[in-house]
Amino acid sequence: MVIMGVLAALIYPTFMDMSRRAHYGKAKQAMGSVSKDLQLYRLENGQYPPEVAANVKPEGVINWPQTVPYDSSLDYDHWRVGGGRCYVQISFLGESNQKAYTDYQENVPPPAIQKFDDNLVFGVDSYECGLSGQGNVE
Repeated sequence: MVIMGVLAALIYPTFMDMSRRAHYGKAKQAMGSVSKDLQLYRLENGQYPPEVAANVKPEGVINWPQTVPYDSSLDYDHWRVGGGRCYVQISFLGESNQKAYTDYQENVPPPAIQKFDDNLVFGVDSYECGLSGQGNVE
C-alpha cells in the first residue's frame, strides 16, 4: 500500500502537467485557426472585424471554438495603440480566467504567441491605421 502511495505521489504531478499542456495546446490551436479566419476576413473586406466582448465570435470567423479549456475566455481585441497604429490580438485567459496583460497596447509582436502568467496572447497583426483607425479608441 505504501509503495502504491509513493508511486501515485510521483505520477500525479506528471499527469497534471501533461493535462495542463494538452489544454494549452488546444487553446493555441484554436487561436491559430481564429487568426487565419481574421486574416482571410481582412483580405476579403479590407479591414479586420470590430472588437467584440470575450467569448463572442467576431464577424467573419468560422473556426471560433464551441468550448474553451478550463471554461475560460477567448477574447478578440482590435485596438488603436497610438502613433497611428492598430493592433489585433487573440487572448486565452487560462485557468484563472483573469486578464494578466495590458489593454490598448501591442502586447506581442505579430505573428507570435506569448504567455502572461497563465494567459496566452497571440499577436495577429500590427498595422498603420491613421488617427481615425479601425480599432477601439486608445
